[in-house]
Amino acid sequence: MKNKKYFFMVSIFVLFGSLTFLLSAFLISNFYLRGLNQSYEMLEKQNSEITNNISITIMRSLESIAGQLNVLSRITDNTNIIENQNIIEKVMWEQLKSNENIASIFLADEYGNFLQSKREPELAFRSINYIDKRNLETWYFKNTNYLTTSIQIYKSKYDARTREWYKAVENSKIFWSEPYIFDSTKELGITISIGDFNQYNQKIKVAAANFTLNKISKLLESKASILNGKLILFNQSKNIIATSFNLDLKTKDNKLLKFEDLDSNLYSDTFKKIEKNLFTGELKDKNGKNYIYYVSKLEKNSGQNWYIASYVEKDFITADIKNTLVNSVLISLLIIIIYFPIQYILQKFVTKPINELEKLTNEIANNRYENIKPVKTNIYEFHNLSTSMINMSKAIQEYEKGQINLIDSFIKILAEAIDSKSPYTGGHCERVPELAILLAEAANKSNCGELINFNLSTKEQWREFKTAAWLHDCGKIVTPEYVVDKATKLETIYNRIHEIRTRFEVLHRDASIEYYQQLLENPDNKDKLEEKLKLYHQKLTDDFEFIANCNIGSEFMDQSSIDRLEEIANLKWLRNFDDRLGLSQDELTRIDNIETFSPVLENLLQNKKAHIINRLREIDLEEYKEFAFKLDVPEYERNLGELYNLSIRKGTLNTEERFKINEHIITTIKILENIPFTNNLKNVPEYAGSHHETMIGTGYPRKLKKENISIPARIMAIADIFEALTAADRPYKKAKTLSESIKIMSVMRNNEHIDKDIFEIFLTSGTYKEYAKRFLMEDQIDEVDISKYL
Repeated sequence: MKNKKYFFMVSIFVLFGSLTFLLSAFLISNFYLRGLNQSYEMLEKQNSEITNNISITIMRSLESIAGQLNVLSRITDNTNIIENQNIIEKVMWEQLKSNENIASIFLADEYGNFLQSKREPELAFRSINYIDKRNLETWYFKNTNYLTTSIQIYKSKYDARTREWYKAVENSKIFWSEPYIFDSTKELGITISIGDFNQYNQKIKVAAANFTLNKISKLLESKASILNGKLILFNQSKNIIATSFNLDLKTKDNKLLKFEDLDSNLYSDTFKKIEKNLFTGELKDKNGKNYIYYVSKLEKNSGQNWYIASYVEKDFITADIKNTLVNSVLISLLIIIIYFPIQYILQKFVTKPINELEKLTNEIANNRYENIKPVKTNIYEFHNLSTSMINMSKAIQEYEKGQINLIDSFIKILAEAIDSKSPYTGGHCERVPELAILLAEAANKSNCGELINFNLSTKEQWREFKTAAWLHDCGKIVTPEYVVDKATKLETIYNRIHEIRTRFEVLHRDASIEYYQQLLENPDNKDKLEEKLKLYHQKLTDDFEFIANCNIGSEFMDQSSIDRLEEIANLKWLRNFDDRLGLSQDELTRIDNIETFSPVLENLLQNKKAHIINRLREIDLEEYKEFAFKLDVPEYERNLGELYNLSIRKGTLNTEERFKINEHIITTIKILENIPFTNNLKNVPEYAGSHHETMIGTGYPRKLKKENISIPARIMAIADIFEALTAADRPYKKAKTLSESIKIMSVMRNNEHIDKDIFEIFLTSGTYKEYAKRFLMEDQIDEVDISKYL
């Protein structure tokens, strides 16, 4: 037994040692590679920043000279520069003094004339005159104050027009030569030139300068100290332009030094790598020392290809990594050795209680209060914290219950307030939630169509649905009662059919008066006059009855009915009193300013300007766009025109009033989407705000289609429609029976205005019957053969 125990302990020790070794090896290799990669990345970043900095410095220097040459080439409009020699000489002198890197500056024109100022080997000004045909070359030697000390004149053979710096210049472009050794100073430099062209793109003058590159080596030297390496500037031809270390850049025959002229393999191998498009990597010098190299192209607008090569010793990069690695390995081993005992102690006495406290916190955060239990621990502080969290969860539960009751009470009070606005629609906001809940319970049990995946399973989901049902018409709080309760077409605050009837009474009376007047004049025509009066009175009676029936709005108005209305409207009646007396200020602003005299003949039915009520506040179309509303907005706020309203083809609401009714759902959405609902009520705006949409995108206010409407919102739509059809408290219609309502809704189902699966559940589950027993009058409840509609 002891041997087995001993063998087990040894096995554990060997296993632990092996794991430690493998882990250490992994950490060492991983740390080394990551450190090396980070060092390479840092080196590459430094190299990029240095290259960019050098590029900017060189470019600024060259562009500054190009700017001076541009001024020199345009200093005079005269194409003959000899005539302006004195001015040009002074400008050249100032430019030479301003930049010590300019070895020489010169200007040539299209005639061959040539002016030059140079500082080496001695300060001098040179002038070549081709205008007088003598081709004389004059040298003016200067002292440090630029005063002439001597003059020498020669027969010139120099023609600037044959030189590359003159010939290569193009319009609006700067020419920069390849680096070369200046004949006069034996220094390394380049020639920069810029031309002046006429309107025909003909070259008339060229200004140029010899720019020495000595300062670039000093610039590289300063940057190399940051990099802790070496820098070499070279071009595509392998010519070395500058270096960060001491190196004679000229060969014995005064030519530019090339990479292959250097002793070390390090430099000669660099160009071989570049030719293979390898711009970074490792190289060895002749002593076998490893270097990391980077080659970057110098940005330059001349079309020349200049490069910067940087070299850093690999040992320099890895030295710090190796030291850090050794220390890290030792520390890691120490940590591994002491980790397991400490981990066991922490796990038992600290980690486990903390994890259990964390679980308590999560349970409280997710409202799962039934899972809150005390944490078993010997640590006094953890025990107290556990007790506090339990007490806190109880307090949160009580607070949440109070908040839920407060919000639910507020919602029901709001719904009751909306219903109380109108004695005719009272109870709508109460009955719709009852029916919606009955239908949602039936849908919850169904596997029909899409309902197979529908499930309101938690208290929070049911509360969210019920809240939406209670608030589905909260926007009606701003809908005018006279629109909601409009029972006839001519109704505003009152039914204006009485005004129309009065006019008919006037016509009736006027006809009688006319009869007696004619009878006095022609007593012998009594029978004919009586017959005429009787027929006219009967026509007035028939016409008024027709208008009165039109006013009810219970039947569809066809075109023949509208034509008859317009015919009756054209009957004339005599108004004897001023129709502007007794009007409010608002009414006066709507009537024509043209003076109307009385008595005056007027149409029996009219659409007056005074009947048009404009909007006090324009519809915010940007807000409509923000909420994705797609309602057609009528031009006016209201239109009270008598003929206009009597001509409504269906129902009692005109276009403006229909928009005002539909606008309640817009207000509902705006109210609900601006309420900061908690996460468990986040769907309330969508459930409540989509019950007027259809399955095919013809509803309002967003013209949503079936796939964009949730199942709870579709349930709400059917509940809202059925309640409206069967409601017995509407002034503008008679309550429908069960069979009438179901038939109408089946047509809506066929036209894809309501969801077919939910409508089927509405019928097959008997939800319509249960609702009818609770809320419909006895004479509304008739037999329904639902098989016809399934």
